[in-house]
Amino acid sequence: VLFKIPVVREHILWTGAVDAGRSTASRCLAAGLSLSVVPGGEREQLLAKRGPVEQLVLRRRQGFVRLALVHGVPVVPVYCFGEAQLYRQSGLLFGLRSWLQRATGMALVMPYGPWGMPGLPFRAPFRMVVGSPLEMPKIVEPSQQQVDEHHQRYMAEVINLFERNKAACGYGDVSLELL
Repeated sequence: VLFKIPVVREHILWTGAVDAGRSTASRCLAAGLSLSVVPGGEREQLLAKRGPVEQLVLRRRQGFVRLALVHGVPVVPVYCFGEAQLYRQSGLLFGLRSWLQRATGMALVMPYGPWGMPGLPFRAPFRMVVGSPLEMPKIVEPSQQQVDEHHQRYMAEVINLFERNKAACGYGDVSLELL
């Protein structure tokens, strides 16, 4: 959606970012470039909140695994502790914003920081943990069963990464839920 706004599009391209479409990602991988993909996307942005349960929108997000299989590139699991602590999310019109996200693919997030200031984050530790690359075989036309198998591997590794590191990152009493 942001790529349809002229000035915003140019700024995004200037930073080296690319459109999140499948064809663009495929061209980048074919050219030997690395990609950083956030499978939870807009839905996960809407659901981000502080609490005893961290939520990742991942169970039905398989496109990145399919793409990795088609190109035979590894997938590296990553988890960010503290992301939901940087801002609070307004619950105002959540139902409408959720519907808009599903209908348009664009999340209307309403994050705020100290004193209700939008864009100003709270002071909070932010720790990113990176797992070992999961090698993916090159399969030009992967079956749904093959995609499911490698997606399950990825989800299991994200859970393991979270569990192995949560105490050291100050999240010992927090659990992870995959949506």
